Amino acid sequence: MGILLSPALLADEPFVIEDIQVDGLRAVTPGTAFTYIPYQVGERFTDDDATRVVRELYKTGFFTDVAVGREGNVLKVNVVERPAIAEINITGNEKVKTEDLEKALRETGLVKGRVLNPQALDRLQQELQRVYFGLGQYGARIDIKQRTLDNQRVALDIDILEGKPAKIRQISIVGNKAFKESTLLGEFELGPSPWWNFMTDSDQYSRQRLGGDLEKLRSFYLDRGYLKFVVESTQVTITPDRKDIYITINVNEGDPYRVSDVGFAGNLLLDEAELAKLVSIRKGEIFSRKDVTATTAAVQKRFGNDGYAFANVNPVPEIDEEKKEVKLVMYVDPGRRVYVRRIDFAGNFNTDEEVYRRELRQMEGAWFSTEKVDRSKERLERLSFVEQVNSQIKPVPGTTDQVDIDYSVSERLSGSFSAGVGFSQVEGVLFNVNLAQNNFLGTGNQLGLNLERSSYRQYYSLTYRDPYYTVDGVSRGFGVFFRKSDATSINLSRYLIDAYGGSVDFGVPFSEFTYGRIGLQAETQQVKRTESSPTWVDQYDGKKFNIFSLRPTWSYDSRNKALFPESGMLHQLSGVLAVPGSGLQYYSAEYDARFYLPVWKNYTVMLRGNVGTADAYGKTKDDYGQLPPFLNYYAGGIRSVRGFEDYSLGPRDSNDAPMGGAFKTVAGAELLFPIPFLDKYANSVRMSAFYDVGNVYQTASDFDAGELRQSVGVSLAWFSPIGPLSLSIAQPVIKKDIDRVQRFQFSIGAGF
Repeated sequence: MGILLSPALLADEPFVIEDIQVDGLRAVTPGTAFTYIPYQVGERFTDDDATRVVRELYKTGFFTDVAVGREGNVLKVNVVERPAIAEINITGNEKVKTEDLEKALRETGLVKGRVLNPQALDRLQQELQRVYFGLGQYGARIDIKQRTLDNQRVALDIDILEGKPAKIRQISIVGNKAFKESTLLGEFELGPSPWWNFMTDSDQYSRQRLGGDLEKLRSFYLDRGYLKFVVESTQVTITPDRKDIYITINVNEGDPYRVSDVGFAGNLLLDEAELAKLVSIRKGEIFSRKDVTATTAAVQKRFGNDGYAFANVNPVPEIDEEKKEVKLVMYVDPGRRVYVRRIDFAGNFNTDEEVYRRELRQMEGAWFSTEKVDRSKERLERLSFVEQVNSQIKPVPGTTDQVDIDYSVSERLSGSFSAGVGFSQVEGVLFNVNLAQNNFLGTGNQLGLNLERSSYRQYYSLTYRDPYYTVDGVSRGFGVFFRKSDATSINLSRYLIDAYGGSVDFGVPFSEFTYGRIGLQAETQQVKRTESSPTWVDQYDGKKFNIFSLRPTWSYDSRNKALFPESGMLHQLSGVLAVPGSGLQYYSAEYDARFYLPVWKNYTVMLRGNVGTADAYGKTKDDYGQLPPFLNYYAGGIRSVRGFEDYSLGPRDSNDAPMGGAFKTVAGAELLFPIPFLDKYANSVRMSAFYDVGNVYQTASDFDAGELRQSVGVSLAWFSPIGPLSLSIAQPVIKKDIDRVQRFQFSIGAGF
C-alpha cells in the first residue's frame, strides 16, 4: 500500500480536481474503480483525502497495492490488481448438485473472470458449510486451494469430503400435556429409523424437512382446537463426533376452543341456508382448521359452479378468551362472474385434439363451472391412453369477465404396434402380436389384430370400436375371433375345444356415469375328448354347437382414472342369453363391484366383489341336465383368489381335476399405495396389501360359506413398457388339503 504525492500536495496545498485517471486496471472495469473513489471532478482534494482514497479502494478486495499522486490538477491513481479467477473446479460432491454449489459461488462473488477477493473465499467456505449443514452433513470438509497461472490468473480447486450424514438419534417434545409424545412424533417425517428399515432416510436431518414437520405439528393442534398453540423454540444438538443429532422441541399447547357459532357475511348472492349445508364444522364442536379449510373450499366451489371462478372466502375467527370459544364468520366476496373464452390443450402429441374435446363438460363460451372443469379433467384421465392431466385457469388480460382454461396432458405410449412375450405360471410362455390400439392413429378409436399363443390356448381376433360412433357418445364395435383351447395343459378337467365367431355391439350413455351396451354374437364351438378326459366330456365329444347370444351390459363408473384409480366406484352387471334355437341354450349373469376410498395421501382402500351364476334351459337342460362344464366359471389365481393356483378352486371331475362351477363368488379388500422411494412413478407402479376370499360351486344352491377360501398377502402392479406386470406373495389362511397352493404368483403381458 502506498501514497505517492507531488511536492505541492505534500505541502498540504489543496487543489480542485479537473480529471481522475486510474492506471493498472486489467480485470476490474474503470467504471467499477470510479464507483469506489469517493471524489469527483470539481471537488477540492488534500493529502488527507489521499488516505481516504487508498482506504476505500483497499476495502474492495480487488487490489494488492494502491498509490495516489497528482499531475497538475489531475488526480492520478495507480493500482496493482489481485489475480483474476480463470478456473473453478469442484470435486467430491455427490449429495449436492454442482449447479447448487455454483449458485453459492455466485452469491459470494466468485465467478470466472472476476478478481479474486480473499474475503469472498472466507464467505464461500462458510456458505458451502451452510449448504451441507442444512442436509445434516455436519462432517463435511471443504478444502479450497489456489493455483497460480500465467498472466496474473489463478485457479480455484474446491475439494469436498462429504462424509456420512449425521443421523437423528432422538426427537423430544417438551411442554405437551394433552397428547402423548409418541402420538405427536407420529406426524413427523423425520425421526430415528427402525433397525429393520434400511431404505428410509427419515433419520437424515434437514432444516427444510424439520420445518415441514413443525408445520404438521401446528396443523395437528389447530385441527384439535388449540388455537393458541406455538412452537416456542427448537434446539438441534450434534454430538462432538458429529455423528448423532438430538432435537428438542419446546411447545406451548394453550387451551382447546369450541365453536360458538358459524355465520356468513359479505356479498352472499346465494341463500345463506344453502351455504350452511356446506359447512363442515358445527356449533359446539371442537374448532378444527381442517374443517374450516374444507368449508372454505366447498363454498368457493359452489360459487365456482355459478361462474364465479375467483370467489374469495375468508374465514375470520372471533375469539372469546374467557369462554374459550370461537365464533367463525365466513366473509364472502364472489368477485366478477366469468365465462370461458378458450380451452387449449398441450402435450397431445399422438392424439387429435377433437378426441379430448369430446370428453369436455365445460364448454367454450359458457359460464365457468368448477364442477364441469373438474369433471372434464376426470374424463380425460379415464382415457386409457392418458397418464395424467393438469388444468390451469388463467384470467384473460384486459378483461374482468373472461378466463382461459389450459389442459396439460401426459400421454401413455399407445400409438404404435407391438409384439411381445409374456409369462404366466399356469399358461407358461405367452407369445403375443398385438396390433390393437386404444388410440389408433390418434383418433381415440380402438382397432387391432390380436394373435396370442400359449400352452393353454391359441387366440386370434380382429376388433374395432368407435367410442363416438355418434356425437352423442353412442359407440359401435365389432369383431371376429378364433379360439383353440387345451385344458389339459393347465391341469384342468381334460378336454379340447375349438371356437370361432363374430360379434357386433352398440353402447349408449344413460348419464354422466351410467352406460349401457348390447351385443350380438354368433359362435360355433366344438368339444373334443382326450385319452384321459373325464366322463362328462363323452356326451359332448365331437359335436358342433352353433350359438347365437345376446350380451347386455350395464355399468356405473365414477372412478377418477382408468388405470390405478384413487377414488370412485364401478358397478357392472352383464349377462349372456343364448337365444332359443341355438345349439346350446343357456344364460349367465355376473355382477362386479369395486369401491375406491382415499384414506391418506396416496393411500387408497379398494373393496371388490364379484358374483356370477349360469344355468342351462330348454332343450339343453332336457338333454344334459346341467350347464355344459366348458361354460363354467373358475376361481383361484392372481386375478381372483391369490395364493391358490389359477382355475384350481371348486368342484372336481371324475379324474379329480378342477372343472369349475356354475356359481362363483369372489371378494376382497386391498390397501393400495405407491412404493415409498418411487413416488414419482405412482401413475405406473404401485403396491397393495390384500385380503381375498372366494370359491366356485356346482350351482347356486350348493353355496356353502364354510367352503370359501381365504388368503392374505402383498402384491405389485406395474404398467411396464412390455405390458402389465402383476406379482403377488400370498398366504392362504383358510384352505383344504386338496387345494393347490401357490404362494408366489406373477404374470407379464396380461391385464391387471
